[in-house]
Amino acid sequence: MTQVSTTETWLTLYCVPHAGGGAQPYARLEAAVPPGVRVVPLELPGHGTRLRERPLPDMEQVVTEVVRLIGEGRERPFALFGHSFGALVAYETARRLRERGTPPELLLVSGRISPELPPSHEPLHQLPDAALAAGLSRMGGIPQVLLDTPSVLRVFLPALRADLRIVETYAHPHTEPLDVPIAAYAGLDDLLTDRDGMAAWAGLTAERFELTLLRGGHFFLDEPEFRTALTDRLERIAPRSARAAT
Repeated sequence: MTQVSTTETWLTLYCVPHAGGGAQPYARLEAAVPPGVRVVPLELPGHGTRLRERPLPDMEQVVTEVVRLIGEGRERPFALFGHSFGALVAYETARRLRERGTPPELLLVSGRISPELPPSHEPLHQLPDAALAAGLSRMGGIPQVLLDTPSVLRVFLPALRADLRIVETYAHPHTEPLDVPIAAYAGLDDLLTDRDGMAAWAGLTAERFELTLLRGGHFFLDEPEFRTALTDRLERIAPRSARAAT
């Protein structure tokens, strides 16, 4: 688990990466958050620095691992952020933590339509490696640097395939909305999301919902427009003392 520290922390932001992705790139969100927000990207088995471990096979085990990484003595208050596959995991983690009486202050999701809806893409996880990569490439669902480096792509494929299987076989099991605010973000040119699918997240919370549409495709987390939107949303849950210090 990568930890990026700040002083006088008033919020910890736990980040769950996209399918096949490692934690380290999400540490760059440190530059996008207000002072006093501690960014903690979470590393799943089979990903990033845990590449030698076997990827987890189902959502139940992934959520259990995320809860373990956050820790039973987790810092309060905290928020969860997930991108694409990570958005689905963050949502299920928020529900697990709510059941335990320790919900996040805020759930932030990006690049993933509402979990109540079926995946927006054709099933890919059972395809041969080349066909899987080609399918993701057509949809803009894989970083170009991986497509340009086949030897590196082969290293990431087991985790990517495992994560896609979880996404593509997921069925939303919940009937009650989550009493946690949700902020959703989507790229206007993202082929894996659409406005209606992102807006449908509103039905999953009994609290405030906000949807922000941004220029860009599926991977927009380094874009200034997203970083500004993220900062603005987090500042609105800052304690008065933290707002006065900025």
